[in-house]
Amino acid sequence: MTSIPTAMSGRTPYLERIESGAVETMTVDERLVAITDPQGAAAEQYRMLLHRLRYARSLRGNATDPGAGGVVIAVTSSVRGEGVSLTTANLALTAARSGARVALVDCDLRRGSTAALFGMGARAGLAEVLAGKNEIGEALGNYHEGKLAIVPAGKSPAESAALLASPRFAQTLSLLRQLFDEIYLDVPPALATADAAVVVHRADGVVLVVRADETPREQVASAVRSLDGAPLWGMVLNGVDPSRVPPPLPVVRGQLGSGR
Repeated sequence: MTSIPTAMSGRTPYLERIESGAVETMTVDERLVAITDPQGAAAEQYRMLLHRLRYARSLRGNATDPGAGGVVIAVTSSVRGEGVSLTTANLALTAARSGARVALVDCDLRRGSTAALFGMGARAGLAEVLAGKNEIGEALGNYHEGKLAIVPAGKSPAESAALLASPRFAQTLSLLRQLFDEIYLDVPPALATADAAVVVHRADGVVLVVRADETPREQVASAVRSLDGAPLWGMVLNGVDPSRVPPPLPVVRGQLGSGR
């Protein structure tokens, strides 16, 4: 389990996006600590989470099959408000900064928030792709930071679960596997909608986000059962008091210091 300390909200002009060949600076949420505070304790916890997930993948035999394409990781929670979107976004940013080709896909078609986190504004997203109104290339937002591409949720549809259960969603993931090394799915809460049960079974691994000191143990257990056999790779304890998370060791003259 990885513990992520609480981050303060706000906005910082930080990220450059490539749009129709032009480069523009976007105003992103300051809680995207993987880029706004990359040397902080929270960013270090995301790096630890990333490498733990990569290790979990390495333990699976077909994970090293070159023909399998990129790995798909779904991030969900039991109910809303546990920090799934922030966790998924920071995890994707951390992976992109490590040099991997990364896609972040907002599968919360009812209340997607990825576009707001990255200051993308209203644009076509996954909902339009699955409805056949746009192709995936038209929905991708490409960023200079690492090798990151983002597919926002798009306009909320009437039947989100039906769209996610459609063959077009499977085809979209198959295409993304060919284009990217790692694909991170921001998934709705497992106990709140039918959407999560549809999406998690399309992923290679699932991460469950739990809010520290708030989410009851029984609720977490119910969420795990609702995944119905989907491959649960681990849990993230989110919103931990920063005083309970050890700071990263300082680097002194190219060596790790003791922190004293």
